[in-house]
Amino acid sequence: MTVTIKDVAERAGVAPSTVSRVLSDSTSISQKTKKRVRRVMEEMNYVPNYNARRLASRQSQTIGLVLPQASDAFYQNPFFPTVLRGITEAASTKEYGLMLSTGDTPERRKKHVEAMVQGKQVAGLIFLYANDNDPILEFIKSINFPAVVMGTPENGQLNAVDNDNFSVAKELTEVLIQGGCRKLAYVGGDSHQYFVQKRLAGFKAALQEADLPFYPEDVYNDLTFLPRDGYQLMEDLLEAKDYDGLIIADHLVARGVKKALEVFHKHQVMTGTFKSFAAEPNPQDHRHPYFNLNSQQLGRRAVQILFDVLEDQANGSTRYLYEIVEAELMK
Repeated sequence: MTVTIKDVAERAGVAPSTVSRVLSDSTSISQKTKKRVRRVMEEMNYVPNYNARRLASRQSQTIGLVLPQASDAFYQNPFFPTVLRGITEAASTKEYGLMLSTGDTPERRKKHVEAMVQGKQVAGLIFLYANDNDPILEFIKSINFPAVVMGTPENGQLNAVDNDNFSVAKELTEVLIQGGCRKLAYVGGDSHQYFVQKRLAGFKAALQEADLPFYPEDVYNDLTFLPRDGYQLMEDLLEAKDYDGLIIADHLVARGVKKALEVFHKHQVMTGTFKSFAAEPNPQDHRHPYFNLNSQQLGRRAVQILFDVLEDQANGSTRYLYEIVEAELMK
């Protein structure tokens, strides 16, 4: 005889909805309860039928990924394949597929996301970016569609997962100051992206605590996230400025900056940046500390939060989830 969720719930002494949440690995269920329910599942040889659950809820078994507008920086940045690996791993645990948004203009991207949602092609969405005044995100909020943002938008009522960009930038700036830097600059990128703004705020806070001056002209934003931008910026600055430390918001830009420092023999200049994963240690990089942002874990948690959101919606409840994934300082 086939074992059902109700059978498992009865033996475990919990409600059927609790068993369903355990299957979704919901964070709202304690580890003690999860262990008890999973032990009962094993004892009863219960096998979840995810296809039956999907058909019963009339819910797509697909997650939509909303990408930033395609560009050279998007295709080259290691953040996206790293975070995608985490998303794929987590989605596969419940046999979910992925669907990518497409479109080479904001209008086409929004139109495609609208088609995904209104055509019930996806159960929920994960945004792989967080911009201010984003029309796609505003549309999703207006219809209360299940979604998770990778980033920390300023306007609330959103599910999100992110690093603590303010704190990591502040700590990284402090490391450079402790290393002897007294004239520092911030090299950002797209100033509409929240992580660029938050890391700048952390940079400023560290300077203020160290009684070092902050000048707006020492902030270099509105770059595309490519090595050539970092290299060209250094070509322009190294003769005109005497910076001894640089906080660089993006790893690809940092790669170009470090190449220019090497070419122009500015080995005394320290840099600090942020990477998607831990790189192989290099003894020559002792003047270039960085934070490992654990982007693969960001992807995993984004999917797990989305599963929690979908479970909440199925049970008629609403809450907004926000989680910080810890980054690791690599000196």
